[in-house]
Amino acid sequence: MEQEILQNIYNKRFYQALNRVEQNIPPIWMMRQAGRYHKHYQNLKQRFSFEELCRQPELACEVTLGPIEDFDFDAAILFSDILFPLDFLGMGLSFSPGPVFENNLTNEMLSNYDLDSFTDYIQFQNESLGLIRQNLKKDKSLIGFVGGPITLYHFAIRNNPIADNLISLALPTLENILSKNIDIQLNHDLDLLMIFDTEANKLQDEEFNSFCIPFVKTIAEKYPNKIGYFTKNISINKFQALKNIKELKLTVLGTQHNIFEELPNTKLSLQGNFSNELLTIDDKNDFKSSLDEYLNLCLDHSPTHRSGWIASLDHGVQKITPEANIPLFIDQIRTKLA
Repeated sequence: MEQEILQNIYNKRFYQALNRVEQNIPPIWMMRQAGRYHKHYQNLKQRFSFEELCRQPELACEVTLGPIEDFDFDAAILFSDILFPLDFLGMGLSFSPGPVFENNLTNEMLSNYDLDSFTDYIQFQNESLGLIRQNLKKDKSLIGFVGGPITLYHFAIRNNPIADNLISLALPTLENILSKNIDIQLNHDLDLLMIFDTEANKLQDEEFNSFCIPFVKTIAEKYPNKIGYFTKNISINKFQALKNIKELKLTVLGTQHNIFEELPNTKLSLQGNFSNELLTIDDKNDFKSSLDEYLNLCLDHSPTHRSGWIASLDHGVQKITPEANIPLFIDQIRTKLA
């Protein structure tokens, strides 16, 4: 019976973590694992712009697979950007090197968009996922993602505070577009789809419950056990609100939480939470010492206690991260927890 079930599984460790099955070695992946710290990415970036890497499916596939081939992560995550829905609305997105918008968000953009045309607009991402799934090793999981509505809204009004009065129209519009984006991505047999909602950490708890939770709950109910959610340094109250969403699969904890103490107290799988600042330590011995301290904390708890853990960071891999720290991180976890 187990063999029949496993035929439908890509990465066994990732599957078992998402289903809270006891195991010694957790799966490992990192937000921004395909990015600026990585020589593979740097070499591509010398020849192509960031936008070309996102919009050309063959390049997006190559960037996505780079860290899988070089570091043997358990899961690949689509290489793309959360802000394309704002470009679809007519804001004129470019990167120089960070995101720049040619146009301010307007009431007309939010009222007169054609949702059906989003499928054609985002076809590059659809094709990228098809190529990635086709070329990804069969024992590796695949993760998609979108941004959270409140995070996209904050980007949209960052240099246009007058647009702040558009929130009541903007959030439903963004939710509609993101729902469509999620539908498209999940056609590619993803193991998980992440909602990246970094800006939500700036909200008061009441605002979080009003602006974020309903969308996450709706998507999780539509795609039970397929959705993960991230906001930076999540507070206790926000974490509790997410724990109350029955169909949500995963969230990410920051360094202020003891992830191993939290795991037995939730049905969620929990990802984290080694500091991405510590990952930037240049000296190999100093880095290894910090990692050993974290792993000793882990080893204080049995594999049963750690069920549901995905080994990762509190946030994304930073540009200044020494590349050599990535394989060392992976090797130490797999060696010491075996």
